[in-house]
Amino acid sequence: MCSMQLRNIHKHRIPLAFSLLMFPSAPTLANSLNPSTNMYGSLGLNTVPSARMDSQGTVRLGISSLDPYIHSWVSAQIADPLSITIRQSGEISNINEDADRLYPGIDARLRLLKENRSRPEITIGLQSAAGHKRMAGEYIVASKRYNSFDFSAGLGWGRFATAKHFKNPLIGLHEHFRNARSGNDEMPTNAQNWFTGEHIGIFAGIEYATPIEGISIKADYGADRYVAEKSSFNFDTPQPWSIGFNYKPANWIDVGLAAQGTDKIMARLSLQNNIKNWHEAPPLSTNTKLVQKKIGEPNPHKMILSAQKDNIDIHHIEIKNNTVHAALNLDEQSSTPHQLGVAAVHISNNSGKNIEEISITPHLKGLKGPNINIIRSNIIKAKSVNKHSTEEIWINKTIRHESKFKPSVHRSFKKTDFFLNIDNQFSLAEEDQGILYRSSIVAGTHIQRPKSAPSFLSFLDFGGSIRLNVKDNLSKFSKIRPRSALPVRSNEDRFAKRTLSLDTQYISFLHSFKDDFHLFLIGGYLEEMYGGFGGEVLLRPYNARWAIGAESWLALKRSPETSWNLGFNGDHLVTGHLNLYYDMPSIDTKLHLQTGRYLAEDIGGKIALSKTFKNGATLEGYVTLTDAADFDLFGGTTHVNHGLKLSLPLGGYKYVPRNTKLNTKTAPFGRDIGQEIKKPFSLYKLTDRFSEKHLSDHWADIAP
Repeated sequence: MCSMQLRNIHKHRIPLAFSLLMFPSAPTLANSLNPSTNMYGSLGLNTVPSARMDSQGTVRLGISSLDPYIHSWVSAQIADPLSITIRQSGEISNINEDADRLYPGIDARLRLLKENRSRPEITIGLQSAAGHKRMAGEYIVASKRYNSFDFSAGLGWGRFATAKHFKNPLIGLHEHFRNARSGNDEMPTNAQNWFTGEHIGIFAGIEYATPIEGISIKADYGADRYVAEKSSFNFDTPQPWSIGFNYKPANWIDVGLAAQGTDKIMARLSLQNNIKNWHEAPPLSTNTKLVQKKIGEPNPHKMILSAQKDNIDIHHIEIKNNTVHAALNLDEQSSTPHQLGVAAVHISNNSGKNIEEISITPHLKGLKGPNINIIRSNIIKAKSVNKHSTEEIWINKTIRHESKFKPSVHRSFKKTDFFLNIDNQFSLAEEDQGILYRSSIVAGTHIQRPKSAPSFLSFLDFGGSIRLNVKDNLSKFSKIRPRSALPVRSNEDRFAKRTLSLDTQYISFLHSFKDDFHLFLIGGYLEEMYGGFGGEVLLRPYNARWAIGAESWLALKRSPETSWNLGFNGDHLVTGHLNLYYDMPSIDTKLHLQTGRYLAEDIGGKIALSKTFKNGATLEGYVTLTDAADFDLFGGTTHVNHGLKLSLPLGGYKYVPRNTKLNTKTAPFGRDIGQEIKKPFSLYKLTDRFSEKHLSDHWADIAP
């Protein structure tokens, strides 16, 4: 058994993304019952969960201690009814000493019913749904609020059932649920273990919001009797009740302290904020005022030059009957409606007296969307005297999918598309280390149809990026873990050793056959660890909530032993996937289902849920399950790869380039299963700018 440095949890800095996210920018709370976490990181009381949920977009980072464990976690409210927590639990005998064992897990909570006047809120939870069995348990819990009191009660399985209050009622449905389970089993939890066991337990609790601002009292009774700990090291089981308090001095922080029985103390600290509150970069500044008078004749040349002064790239202008047709190259840092509105002003100002309609076709990196037709008089009135609401412009607009106006791809007057990514990854999912982390900076550019390219390459785009590895502790990989003969990402520590390396360098081709059918081809150095070539196709109708696509890649493994990681180690394979996307309006979340062959030649599938907020921040959680397995030090195997991703735009801050993002990911390091090519572009993300949902969500930007 390996002894781990749990103190690293305290020594290592919190990744930059969370430091910024948790910065105390919110006002102090008024006295109210706001949800807070239990010792495992789920919303609840002291030691037991409740049915409460955070608002969508809430991210929490926390740590707690109750003998014999110290827990650290990151949680995210992916959707209103769904929360995901990635947790690391360390077994300790003294807080100043090394951890004896680590028990990582991923927890999930799904709200089944929302509270109203006549019914409680009901949530089903899976603790260590994937991960070590020591902390694994399932539950269904109900919570009901009455004035300043919040009551919770539930039924538990696994760790929540070791009190053995009743027989498992699910055994009556199938004998499978009678299967015994042990917290000392080294094989990770899987779906076959959920809700099994001979018995269930009952837990309950109450929270009271005191008259003192930000302070609530918590009391609970649990069904955890620490059976695995007693059998492993003769642990002295505490009494099943606890009482304590939670103090929330501001929205971004709360602390808890509770007595577990008469001889143990639980302490907890949680930092949180909602990423929808993240600062929003201001739109591209515009200096041109709308001219209300309609005089003269249309002048396409003036339209183009005038728009360029506001960094708006319109081209291929045609005038037919009473309509001006134009193509618009989109800037990725501003919403499509905002750019449509600015472009419409420049077109209207130079359209003369007879033009009645403005038709604009949005383009992005060689892709195109549908023709968006706007009544000129609506724009004039909305921009000048604000008599017409943006809703009326929306109602009067028309979308045309088949049009004789088909502009070719245009070389933008903007010569380069520069970007800067600050990438952070950390892991709470390791059984041999407390926290692993890596931070790097990636700077690059994408050049569309460069004029300097030879004529036979004039239809291609070029791009590349450089990676600066700033800080990591991945050198611990080689101390304990065996090396794979054919690594996929299990040699990431060797890539991280190089201070400066070539991240990507590629030639690409993006094309829209129709405004709902798109193609992406690329070849070169595709990402830090792989080169090769391949492509993607996507069918995404404008007003549909679904999209379907496919991708395939010839992947060539790069060698970290060569200069700038430019060489290859000889390992190559073909990988490919089918992708299905669906926009779920009821929970305002996007679902991504994927199936295919991954980079370890394993077959499987992925499910991902994501939410992009109006300020550009993105939150995503994913789980990948394949037919191959990664092994741990204690003989266990796992077929699951999982993670949380958070992307925050930094453009708009002083001295920060506009296209700058802070990307933070919490996921296991060095996993070979369930890995895919990290392609420079995603057709689904690019075409989101053409979708009806994006237009409707941001339509107010057309005439701010």
